[in-house]
Amino acid sequence: MEENKNLTPENEAVEVAEAVENVETAKKPEVKVKKAKKAKLIKNQFALKRGGYSLAITAAVLAGIIIFNVLVSALADRFNLEFDMTTQKTNSMTEENIEFLKGIEQEINLTFCANSDNYAEYMAYYAQQYGVSENASNYYNQTLKLVEKYTDYNKNIKLDYVDAQSSEFSAITAKYSGETIGYGDIIVSTKNGDKEKHRVVGFKDIYAISQDDTYASYGYTTSTVSGNNIETALTSAIAYVTSSKTKKLAILTGHSKMDYTQEYREMLAENNYEVAIISDTLITEISNEFDAVVIVSPTIDFIGSEIDVLSKFLENDGKLDKGIMFYADVDSPALPNFYDFLSQWGIDVGEGILFETNSSNHLPDDPMSLGSYPTEDDDISKDLNFCLTGFNVPLNIGFESKDGIAVSALVATPESVVAAPKGTAKDWAGADAFKKQSYPTVVQAVKEDYDDDNNSIKSYIVAFSSMEFLYSPYNSQAAVSNRDITLLMAERLVKADESGIQFVSKTIETESFAESVNETSAKVMQTLFMIILPLLSIAAGIYMFIRRRNS
Repeated sequence: MEENKNLTPENEAVEVAEAVENVETAKKPEVKVKKAKKAKLIKNQFALKRGGYSLAITAAVLAGIIIFNVLVSALADRFNLEFDMTTQKTNSMTEENIEFLKGIEQEINLTFCANSDNYAEYMAYYAQQYGVSENASNYYNQTLKLVEKYTDYNKNIKLDYVDAQSSEFSAITAKYSGETIGYGDIIVSTKNGDKEKHRVVGFKDIYAISQDDTYASYGYTTSTVSGNNIETALTSAIAYVTSSKTKKLAILTGHSKMDYTQEYREMLAENNYEVAIISDTLITEISNEFDAVVIVSPTIDFIGSEIDVLSKFLENDGKLDKGIMFYADVDSPALPNFYDFLSQWGIDVGEGILFETNSSNHLPDDPMSLGSYPTEDDDISKDLNFCLTGFNVPLNIGFESKDGIAVSALVATPESVVAAPKGTAKDWAGADAFKKQSYPTVVQAVKEDYDDDNNSIKSYIVAFSSMEFLYSPYNSQAAVSNRDITLLMAERLVKADESGIQFVSKTIETESFAESVNETSAKVMQTLFMIILPLLSIAAGIYMFIRRRNS
């Protein structure tokens, strides 16, 4: 600005004011720009802060989802996290069973003689030997699910699958040589010091079998699986092996010329019995420390004082809870005193030898080696296979109930058997002159009373028609139940079968959703929820963050 010396003081003041105004006006655009930049900066900072919070929340949620999936996977390895959607809870265990299993402190080993991948397929084939022709894969798969739950509720229970074609299975059958072990059987065992206690749970223990008589008029019947008893069978076996009860049994050999009990004693020892041999020819006392006594093929009759000893043992000072098992032999001479004692308990021993007239129910060319079958009179025998024995003495039931004693046949022949004269040859042709009927081959007489606390107390006498229930080349065959019935009756007499554990048989009425889930679909669901969905959530979070930042 040029200096103007002619300006008056008033004009100079006006000029200065105008110059200041021009300067202020020139500065206004710059101020607007600064204000705009400041506002945008504040907005961006707020957006960034808000986006950061959103990203942090998204990351936290995703991390939570991932941790939850990992946690659920880890917990699934330790606990049962499945939900049974079936209306009848066919794939669930009962609360009573769960509570019992949780209380087990001993280590229990469950050896499942099968391959879990093809158990149902193979079981459908092996079930045919039990007369089951219909494929019950739904029940077989149910068994797998329920058995595996046992390890979920108690880590002391170990489950091991053993392929029936493997060398390990051969070692197992050799270890338990006294047992008949087949495909699908479960060996329940535990150790107490150096001693092992075990029980084998078989097909007929696990599955309830129903007979279809639709074509019975054509001589053809079939059997089907109608229920699953795995809880009762397996938990009862666990209760048995964990029981601290000592089982003591005495074998009276002093009245027998031959001892056929060697294999029997070995079987009892394998099942944790303490077995004593009483070889006295004159029995003056039987200690009440024994739970039961066994008499096999007696050849010398018992005198009156010995009969009194037997009676005193069974009475047990009014406490009962004792038992006698008798195995007859056609080669035994007349035993009037002993047979009279048995008749007082409703068991009649006849003369002669059982002869089967139906060729389909005896060994080829040997009508006296015949089959007898479990009756429906007792739960302990009804699910067994047939028994195969020779040298059978005719047994009969003298009375069904008398003086507190109840008598029943547990195993019996078909109604095509006659009591042939002793010494009859295999090619005997005189059967038509004799009455054909069903003869019991295992008879149980039980005397029941009640103690001061109103608890039931029982003593038993069980008579077997032949010593071949104990000593026979056919006892090792899986389809023959000779050994099974002898052990089951011993268990009853020593009160080892009274575990008090009984669960409802599981019946599958409709197919559950779980049946449609296979290994492939399970892996697809696992990949979807543990990998794909978390990754999609992360990608969506990143996309939202970038979009907000650029907006």
